[in-house]
Amino acid sequence: MPSLQAFLDKGIRLIDYELMTDPANGKRLVLFGTHAGYAGMIDGLHGLGQRLLALGYNSPLIHMGQAHVYPNLDCVNTKLRHVGDIIADQGLPDAFAPMLFTFTGAGNVTTGARAIFDRLPHENVTVDQLPSIAKDCRNPRYRNRLLALQIGAQDYVERIGGGAYDRAEYREFPERYRSVFAEKIAPHTTMLVNGIYWEPKYPRLLTTADLAAIQRRRDLKTRMLAIADISCDIGGSLEFMSHASTIDSPFFYVDAVNGVEHKDVEKPGVQINSIDNLPTELPFEASRHFGDSLYPYAKELALGNVGGAVLRNAIICQDGALEKRHKHLEADLSKLHGIRVADSRRKSVLLAGAGM
Repeated sequence: MPSLQAFLDKGIRLIDYELMTDPANGKRLVLFGTHAGYAGMIDGLHGLGQRLLALGYNSPLIHMGQAHVYPNLDCVNTKLRHVGDIIADQGLPDAFAPMLFTFTGAGNVTTGARAIFDRLPHENVTVDQLPSIAKDCRNPRYRNRLLALQIGAQDYVERIGGGAYDRAEYREFPERYRSVFAEKIAPHTTMLVNGIYWEPKYPRLLTTADLAAIQRRRDLKTRMLAIADISCDIGGSLEFMSHASTIDSPFFYVDAVNGVEHKDVEKPGVQINSIDNLPTELPFEASRHFGDSLYPYAKELALGNVGGAVLRNAIICQDGALEKRHKHLEADLSKLHGIRVADSRRKSVLLAGAGM
């Protein structure tokens, strides 16, 4: 908010590239969700490999590095082929098979995460199959492949009063529904890859109490080992997700039973990766995508020609005032005190970049 106030004080026009949309269909034109999915999944695999090792188990995932150690996605794909070959040939630790990766959502974030995961040996399953898979968990076929479960709201919520899930009703009256993720899906999940959009009006995917109940069960000690919270909604669909982690310190652990949050890979708790600038771990692809997406509008931006619908609708403020659709921000700005403008000289600047 202090930065926004400074833009207003200096009469700077602020354009948000995330608001640049196609006038015909409303779809965003410049976005990094897919790249966040790529990096979040890579980091998640790396973190799970480290966690398994700390628990005393070697696994093929120990060979995965964090996303930023690879020069580009081609190098990532080469490593994934290597890891996939080890999974197929040598298998996964018996104590943790079957290893189920649960993906929430179906947007760009989850699409990116699946693009990485799907390069490993895997089998797609449904929620209805989970009980039978649990009964057949000793089947050797699960040692040489991962399991993938992709779910939407229809899979993890149910009507409180009974009856079938109705998408329109859920969106308009979400208070009529409750999450059953902790009961139906979490007890089977090794890693949760969270990519859903969430608002406070909706039931949480998993509460702190839900997580504590799971962690208390001795029969689930190999489940809910890790969460790649790519959506990174603090206190959102995952109530216990308390903060964004960083590339330098990507993982923290939540021991909900004892109400403890820590960074010791060997201590109890679910591992959480919640980096909020994931695309910067893949700078080559992210910057190229950003440049290609923004290029058609670069000349108009440089000249200050913002009359077209795409750029006009992306303006946050100009000439010292918020645009009408962003007037609601005035309430937050009014709470600021002591904003100082260090340099009042007017300059013309075009600032563009990826993940700044």
